[in-house]
Amino acid sequence: MGAVSARLEAALVPNSPVQVNSPNVFNQLEQELRKYGGGQQGKDHVVERYAYRWFNRIIAFRYMDAHGFTSMPVVSAADVTDVNGLPEVLAAAKRGEYDSNVFEATGTSNAKLRDAVEALFNGSTHSDDPQGQAYGLLLQAECRYWHKFMPFMFENTNSTFGKIDELLMPADLLAEGSVLRRAIEVMTPEDCEDVEIIGWLYQFYIAERKDEVMAGFKKSKKAGANEIPAATQLFTPDWIVRYLVQNSVGRLWMQNHPDCQLYKTWEYYI
Repeated sequence: MGAVSARLEAALVPNSPVQVNSPNVFNQLEQELRKYGGGQQGKDHVVERYAYRWFNRIIAFRYMDAHGFTSMPVVSAADVTDVNGLPEVLAAAKRGEYDSNVFEATGTSNAKLRDAVEALFNGSTHSDDPQGQAYGLLLQAECRYWHKFMPFMFENTNSTFGKIDELLMPADLLAEGSVLRRAIEVMTPEDCEDVEIIGWLYQFYIAERKDEVMAGFKKSKKAGANEIPAATQLFTPDWIVRYLVQNSVGRLWMQNHPDCQLYKTWEYYI
């Protein structure tokens, strides 16, 4: 959220690049800020919204890398157990290698992003952090490509919201302690064998917000649309699902089939 907030504040500085070069995107961003109350309230909502979206994507890419769903690891090194290596898409780009499926995909403008990455590497585009900026462009390209497979996770970059997404993408993702680096550290390939890791990460992501909402309830504060998700969207682990199923559908089965011995395999059956 801190990283997204920094990008938002940079965009709101008078005559910022987005205001000058992409006025439609900037106008839409201002409309979204006003929609949620404007001022600090609007900023807080926008930061929370887009930080969560980028958290989801980084977590998804790490999970996909660990399972080999990405043809070239996006947030992970070529050796997905390496927590210190460069993301393989970046290491490959530095060697002049690009995934043709990603960078030649129609309707993505990814070929232009590839040219921009090359310009950063050969010095024709000046940058104080060419490697970090190049990785940001590579990550954008991957998100654009994966939109056609998972539109619920990756916004259509041709939409205004998609452009705001890219505008507010956290910087310094390669830095030590960034959300990307932390994801690689905690989401080991072994941990990613269990899909529940994604649910647990969500549970702890909203834990602080949930505590705030529950504290408000104790003070008789009513729940609004912004408070309900944090208070009610709790991750349900496998054992609870088994408990519920075995003592509902399972109980009905046993009542109608009293001679059945299937219940002996149900660990949570009462």
